[in-house]
Amino acid sequence: ARGRARASFGMSNFGSKGAMLVTDIAQSAKGTIPPYNDELARAVVDEAQEHHRSILRLIGDIQKTGASLDEAKPDDAASILVHHQAVLRNKRALLVYLNERMRRVRALRWEVGTGLPEVVAENLSHSERSFFTQYAALVNKYQGRRGGVGLNLTLDPAPPRDHKVQVRVLEEYGEVVTRDGAVDLRKNTVHLLWRDDAQPLIAEGVLEKLDDN
Repeated sequence: ARGRARASFGMSNFGSKGAMLVTDIAQSAKGTIPPYNDELARAVVDEAQEHHRSILRLIGDIQKTGASLDEAKPDDAASILVHHQAVLRNKRALLVYLNERMRRVRALRWEVGTGLPEVVAENLSHSERSFFTQYAALVNKYQGRRGGVGLNLTLDPAPPRDHKVQVRVLEEYGEVVTRDGAVDLRKNTVHLLWRDDAQPLIAEGVLEKLDDN
């Protein structure tokens, strides 16, 4: 009876760490990635493993009596079910936390390119940094001219209506080499450039887009 009382007291805290983990990512600002909570994530895994060990102990105790699991006492069967559901709950909480972080890490590739900012990298686990590197490599391969689609998909969130864009030069920049050849970017001149040639210079403030494409 004393052992069961201790177990019941411990059960009151089961699931709290998983809830804290989900809250940690759910309450973070949109578009940000908070520091990876390694300590709490490990605690959720450890708790699930303890539930699993409790299940094995209960099954072992039942088998020692010579009874099958179908013949288990109602309270033993209920205890096994509770521990099993606790394992599933912790698993769901951990997956929610990891999947949401992975979604945000994946979005970084489209927002910042292939270079992971140090201030962001510091908040990622080793596995998340590795995932970003591998995902960025896959995107680069898909966008490549050899074996890929040959388009920079990060230039426009929405599909453009035209692959060329009309731009005005805002500052003296000099000659650049584009797919159509060399272009002299002199201040206040207007040019029709391929979108993937123009977009980096637009981002730098050298060019401004004149059309709505």
